Amino acid sequence: MKNIAKLLLFTVFSFPIMAQAAAVPTPKDFSYCASVQAVIKADSLYQVHLSDDIIQKSGTGLYDLRLFDSSGKETPFTVIDNVPPYEETLETYTLEITGYDSGASSAVITMKLPQKHRSIGLLDLDIADKNFKKRAVLSASSDGRTWQPLAEDSVYDFTSQVNLRKTRIEFARTDARFYRLTLTDFMPQQEPQQSIRLKYEGLEFSVHGMQKKDLRVNAVRGSTLIPAEKKPVYDRKIFTELSPTLDKDGNTVIVFAAALPIDQLSLDVTNHYYFRTVQLYGSADGRDGSYRLLASQPIYRFPLSAEQHEEKSQIETSMPKYTYYKAVILNKNNPPLDIRGVTVSWIQKNLYFIALRNGEQYLLCFGSQRETRPDYDIVRFVNRNSLSQHILESATLAAPIKSGGYQLTLRDRLAGMEKLVLTVVVILLVIGMGGWLYTLLKKSPEKK
Repeated sequence: MKNIAKLLLFTVFSFPIMAQAAAVPTPKDFSYCASVQAVIKADSLYQVHLSDDIIQKSGTGLYDLRLFDSSGKETPFTVIDNVPPYEETLETYTLEITGYDSGASSAVITMKLPQKHRSIGLLDLDIADKNFKKRAVLSASSDGRTWQPLAEDSVYDFTSQVNLRKTRIEFARTDARFYRLTLTDFMPQQEPQQSIRLKYEGLEFSVHGMQKKDLRVNAVRGSTLIPAEKKPVYDRKIFTELSPTLDKDGNTVIVFAAALPIDQLSLDVTNHYYFRTVQLYGSADGRDGSYRLLASQPIYRFPLSAEQHEEKSQIETSMPKYTYYKAVILNKNNPPLDIRGVTVSWIQKNLYFIALRNGEQYLLCFGSQRETRPDYDIVRFVNRNSLSQHILESATLAAPIKSGGYQLTLRDRLAGMEKLVLTVVVILLVIGMGGWLYTLLKKSPEKK
């Protein structure tokens, strides 16, 4: 029994030592390598785009990326998402309503910003009413007399039946102080050849509009907005070879292998109208019971009027890479949707490094379970907030080539299993201690 206890204790204390990473990596420690294509100039900061092929073959979060020079020495780098920095703090202003003319089927609201304000790009309308659908025409003026068209949009609310509400109007950013908003009932410009009427769980969408009603706008708030050109840049990969199935509840299930992070998932649906909830799951190995719920959001398409349709076909999320994804479309009593494909989108990822010698050649390697995320000094002064202050040189990557030197070791196979092994060891110790106590109790003399 003493020998067993010693063996178990030795295993507990020696296992963390076995799991330690190699001290100095070399290109042979990785499954794949890709050469950097550029005429390298000394003391220059280079930007390299990381393609979907590299992300798929790398570890989650790109922890196993390493950059080597021609002598095999590790070169520091940083990976930055292509997201604009927060150039300014979002500011919101309550507009003063200076006029409110309400008619039988329309309302004209005039308003102005405070004297001191910054450029705004959206208006939020405070509307308490439910079940409405209005066309919104927004004009702007610098003096309150001469008006210029700014945006034409719609506001609506169907929340008594379906979780759909829109009371925000976005437009090109402007310094104008005065605004005029005209809200009117939807009136089709021409009678369609075939009237489209959709009834979903008691809520009726019709090209002829909902029941006409007057709206009361209690307040209007304007906010600054990052311009469209400053929004994140996405990379995309389309998956069309799908085999949708139905589960026992009649829900559509789509499973596909991607090995990519997801910031947006778009479904290519051919149906003319629908409103469904989509649940997105992720799994590392695709085994039953291994999927984790990542997001649950609605997608829809319906006729708002004869001239305008509302549509939302994508799920917004922000998830690290999973090898397998599963999209479950809750059909309820509706027939399954016709899905032609799904598009996985993720924020573009670029690698940055500083070249130290003219004509140097670099090799980017990845695909290793041995490495941990590096900590380089470069991340302190080359980051999203400071990137615009640097002069960048561009480089590309050749197609990844499989390395013949990388082999899985026992330590690789045990990587990530520390918790499991320690749990097993604790269970064995408990069993051993129980057996030892049982033996002691059997040997103890019985009380008379």
